[in-house]
Amino acid sequence: MSDVIGSPAGLHAGAGVFTAAEPSVAWMLGGYGPPQPIAPSRTAMIWEGGTRTYAELRAHALALASALREHGLETGDRVVSHLFNRGEVFEIYFACAFAGLTLVPASFRATAAELADVIRDVDARFVFTEAELAETAETAVAAARVDAHIVVLGGDEPGPAYEALLGSAPLPAALAPADPHVILFSSGTTGKPKGAELTHRNLLYYAVQQAAMFPGYDRDMRTLVVPTLFNTGGLHDFTLPTFLVGGTVCIMPSRGWRPERMAAYIDRWRVTHTIVFPTMFQPMLHADTESPLPLDSLRVILTGGEVCPADLMRRVRERWPRIELIIGYGGTEAGGITMIGNAEIDRRPGSVGRAAPGQVFKIVTAGGRPAAVGETGEIWTTSPTVTRGYWNAPELTAAALSDGWLRTGDLGYVDEDGFLYINGRVRDMIISKGQNIYPAEIEGVLQEHPGIDQCAVVGVPDEEYGEMVVAVVVPRAGHALTGADVVEFVRDRIASHKKPRHVLFRGELPVSVNNKVLKRELAAEVAAELTQADPH
Repeated sequence: MSDVIGSPAGLHAGAGVFTAAEPSVAWMLGGYGPPQPIAPSRTAMIWEGGTRTYAELRAHALALASALREHGLETGDRVVSHLFNRGEVFEIYFACAFAGLTLVPASFRATAAELADVIRDVDARFVFTEAELAETAETAVAAARVDAHIVVLGGDEPGPAYEALLGSAPLPAALAPADPHVILFSSGTTGKPKGAELTHRNLLYYAVQQAAMFPGYDRDMRTLVVPTLFNTGGLHDFTLPTFLVGGTVCIMPSRGWRPERMAAYIDRWRVTHTIVFPTMFQPMLHADTESPLPLDSLRVILTGGEVCPADLMRRVRERWPRIELIIGYGGTEAGGITMIGNAEIDRRPGSVGRAAPGQVFKIVTAGGRPAAVGETGEIWTTSPTVTRGYWNAPELTAAALSDGWLRTGDLGYVDEDGFLYINGRVRDMIISKGQNIYPAEIEGVLQEHPGIDQCAVVGVPDEEYGEMVVAVVVPRAGHALTGADVVEFVRDRIASHKKPRHVLFRGELPVSVNNKVLKRELAAEVAAELTQADPH
């Protein structure tokens, strides 16, 4: 098998529609000139506050783009969106594309200090925020000491300040494909967040790639946005290809997720496609046993972003066999790297699939050589969807990118057919008595225990072992577990040096805004707890 997996030819047909004159994301809504979008009278968006047809979305985005230009913003200036899930987020998104500006989505959960860091880092010129969040935004802008104009949207309505932003300033000439359209900051699981720059070319290819990857992409599709609209899962996954084909993006409120609430929106809006994080499936299965969830319109569920336990995926498939379940692997900086669907999930438990259309990846050992089949190494990838780098961070960019290849920081291996399996993160790998231990492998075994709802495995410093393996477990409701129970369960399932030396129990695990376990934070808590228990 070749050291490089996948084919860069996979997107050539779709890529042919992008010309030098129309490289912008605004191309999805008809570009800069008179041509109308694909389906001007069709519904582009639905949310609690209203709806937009494609013609209305384009008109609002163009008007806002002109207004931003009239306020003195120039090509490449940064605009921050500090908003809940609402349709205006996409109006701002496309307005920035029309005006040649760079959008910087910020978490509505951010503190004033955290928001100030982002605003200061990108030297923002405009900040769109909510009435409920205005005080945080104002404090952040003052602390950042930048000349940024704040526009407040109120309640379910846009608000007079937003509606007043109408203009007729001339828009810029077509942009270069390599110009950044969005800067997405990481959730901070590894320390200070870093902003990945995604260009117009990155995002157009991403839209085409997803339309090629997943079934049912046509004008009748309706995508439910479940993730928040300040990360790539909410802003781009399923949404960009939906706009590309003229479907409808349905936007669920960003707070108060519950299985019953999500299902109600799916039923009400007749949703066909959505994203469900692995941690959401267990509550969905539980709720469905109480009262069947109304999911009859749903055709496709995309999951990923964290470990997808094989047993959990099997139970989801058995409960909703009509729905196409797709496990995807990728990232903000990379786009979609691999995917696996119903036909292979059961045959290859634990795999995240083969290379997505137009995507290429390889496995590289710590020594820098190509890994053999079944050998763990770091996953490197290259494609038109890979970021051009990190904002204002040349050293981070140089460390992450090498001759067009992105070092993902993820560990994995491939089987003889090119299917990828994830072992965890490079930074999460535990070295105990010289042995490399991959937490994801142990977590996968633990998730098979019927009494375990969630778990995370971390390494903590130890004088004898260098690092010791610790499992942190969230028991399933109604199950009484002991550490001895957990250790006994894994005894014959993993090698002895991988067995947890300690098992700790929690009511919940610390997670980021993207529902990823904060391993560094958890490891620090565990180390402190064990030190207190045995100070010597």
